[in-house]
Amino acid sequence: MTDDAPANGTPEQPGDGPPPPPASMAPDTVIRPPASAIVADPDDADGPVTDDRGVGQQPPPPPFGAGLPGPVGPGDPTRAARAGTTAALVALGAGLLGAAVLIAGFRSRSGDDGLDWSNYGVGLGATAVLLVIAVLGALAGRRTGGRAREEVVTWPGTVGIVATGLMIGIGIDRDDHWVGYLIGGVMTVLAVIGYLAARRAAFVVVAVLGLAIVYALLFDDLLADSIGSDHPQVTGAALVVVFVVAVTVVGWALPSRAVSGVVVGAVGLVGILGILGSFAVMRFLGGIFGGMGAMLGGGVDGGRDGFASTTSVSSGFDASDVWWVVALGGVLAVLWALAATAANHAGFSVLAIAMPALGVPLASIALAAEHPTWWAATTAVAGGVLLLGGALLARLRGRRQERSVGPTR
Repeated sequence: MTDDAPANGTPEQPGDGPPPPPASMAPDTVIRPPASAIVADPDDADGPVTDDRGVGQQPPPPPFGAGLPGPVGPGDPTRAARAGTTAALVALGAGLLGAAVLIAGFRSRSGDDGLDWSNYGVGLGATAVLLVIAVLGALAGRRTGGRAREEVVTWPGTVGIVATGLMIGIGIDRDDHWVGYLIGGVMTVLAVIGYLAARRAAFVVVAVLGLAIVYALLFDDLLADSIGSDHPQVTGAALVVVFVVAVTVVGWALPSRAVSGVVVGAVGLVGILGILGSFAVMRFLGGIFGGMGAMLGGGVDGGRDGFASTTSVSSGFDASDVWWVVALGGVLAVLWALAATAANHAGFSVLAIAMPALGVPLASIALAAEHPTWWAATTAVAGGVLLLGGALLARLRGRRQERSVGPTR
């Protein structure tokens, strides 16, 4: 045998044995690489290895725990992506138990004989069922259950926490501030524990509610007397803004930053619009009673003096108070617009739209604007300028992306 002659059994010239089976019929004994691995083309040995996005570098290694393809080991997670029927059953069950708590809580103090223990016991039992089911769901391993487990923990847990606060208030039935601190503190602590167990934003909403109770009581105890009551609407608007900004900034460190920010933002929106609405109502009532005073005064002093009295009727607030509330609402609107840019969440955009769209008309009514056309024209021009600026920035950004991608084929 010469060096040029192939050895027996090589693919070029098989030996005495039977010919090898075709490639398609050969047993699959080759160890394949994992799905995340990238195999380079042997005909392109000099070219860089790229992934399917065309990046000229090796992709990052798969995350820890991805493993090689094969059977699932006993320690591997088996999380379900969907809750299935569990979500429907849990939602309806939590809702019915919540209804039982509300009915029992309302009836427990409806009479003059003190606490009705039969109704109160039903409320306590329903609350206990909610909390126990949530705890049992939390004790289940994180590696099993997945979304279904989170549903079992989240909705009975959140409804049970609110029911706990309600049962505490009904059971103690005192107006002391320590009762409010107890309710807000218990709700906040339980909500934090629930969030650690399920990582769901619903617990953040409950925690915000508990913090709001504590925040209001702290202001009443520490600052209410020193600030005074000369401008209650401005004080209330300032408290709302401080609370919204604080919760939004603190909650930004959580994965549920968008939900917590939007929820507390909705509270702030309702608060600011409610204050502006109170100004408008006071203006309206002042006009009614002022008109009645004018008619009564006109019968004695003459019609001319009666008409003059209508223009001097006090609305019960200063015009500067309205402008302060409008300015504080504008601060929140700018904050929500920036949050929408950072979080890319539509909820912040809705809040940023609703504040000026509803707040400015209420302010014009509260101030009894003599020239509403100027208000409408000013807001229209300002909105048009901002929209044109946004459209121009969008166009410039699109052109930059086209240049970075290059011409399409």
